[in-house]
Amino acid sequence: MTDAGSTHEGELHGADLAAPSSRAKPKGPLREFVNVGLLGLALGAAGCSTPGPSHAYLYVPAKEAVLHDINPLNSEPNADVPAFLKRGEHVTGLAYEPYTDHLYIRISPGNHVRVVDRPARAIKREVTVPRLPPGGHDFAIRSRDRHFFFSAPDSPALLEADLEGNFKNYIPLEGLEQPVWGVALDKTTGEILLLATEYTDLVRRHGLDGRIHSELKLEKQVRGLSLDYDPDARLYYACLANGSAIGVFDDQGHLLRTLACNVPSQETFVAVGPRSLLRLF
Repeated sequence: MTDAGSTHEGELHGADLAAPSSRAKPKGPLREFVNVGLLGLALGAAGCSTPGPSHAYLYVPAKEAVLHDINPLNSEPNADVPAFLKRGEHVTGLAYEPYTDHLYIRISPGNHVRVVDRPARAIKREVTVPRLPPGGHDFAIRSRDRHFFFSAPDSPALLEADLEGNFKNYIPLEGLEQPVWGVALDKTTGEILLLATEYTDLVRRHGLDGRIHSELKLEKQVRGLSLDYDPDARLYYACLANGSAIGVFDDQGHLLRTLACNVPSQETFVAVGPRSLLRLF
C-alpha cells in the first residue's frame, strides 16, 4: 500500500526492472541495480525488512505535541516527529511498526488511530474502528499483518482489528477481572504482554487465545498506561511509577537503565523498534 506524497526510503519498484536474457546480461552499475531490485522484491515477498538501529519514541503530554525520537541506549535525541494532535484530543496509546517506519497513535475521545509517517513527518492515514468503544488505554500492532490489539474499556479483554478498521476478534484475558492498561506484543513468540493495572510490578504473558502463560516480576513498580518490548534485546520498556523516567527492564525483571522524561510525575508513552533501512508497504 502506498500513498502519494509519502517519502519511501530505499523503495524499489519491480515493475521498472526488466529481467535480462541469458544472451544480454547487464554489466557494471546496471547489473548491480538489477540485483538490488531483485533483492528488494524477494524481501517484499517474504514480508520482512532490513533492520537498522533501534529507536525509542516518547510522548509526554505535559510538553509540546511531538513524539521524541531518542537512542534507547543513552537517551541521545534525534529529530522529533509531530503528533498532529487537534484541540481536545488526548493520546491513550502509542505503537511503532518498523517494516513501514510508521508511528501509530491511539486517540481519545473517539475510536480511531492516527498513523504518522516518521520520515515524511506527515499523517499517513486515520484508521477508524467503528466497533471500538470509547475509552480504553494502550494498544499494540502486529507487524506481519498490521492488526491492532486494543485494551477494551469495559472488560478484561483485547479487541483485535485490521488496518482498515474491521473488527476481527474479541480476546478475553484469563485470570483478570478489570480492563487492562499497558499492551505490547512479543514479535518473536506472538504472545501478548500486559500491565493489568494502573500501577503494577508484574508483566503478564498471554497467548492469542487469552490464556495466561507466565508472569514477570519487575524490580521497580511501573505505571501501566504504556508498555513496549524489544524482542531482539529481550527488554521491556515502561514508565516508572513516579513518572520520572522510562524504565528499561531485562527478561529477569532487573532495571538496567532509565530514559529520562524531563517532566517528573507526568504521563509518558513509549514505543520502541529497529528503524528499517528498506521500507515495505
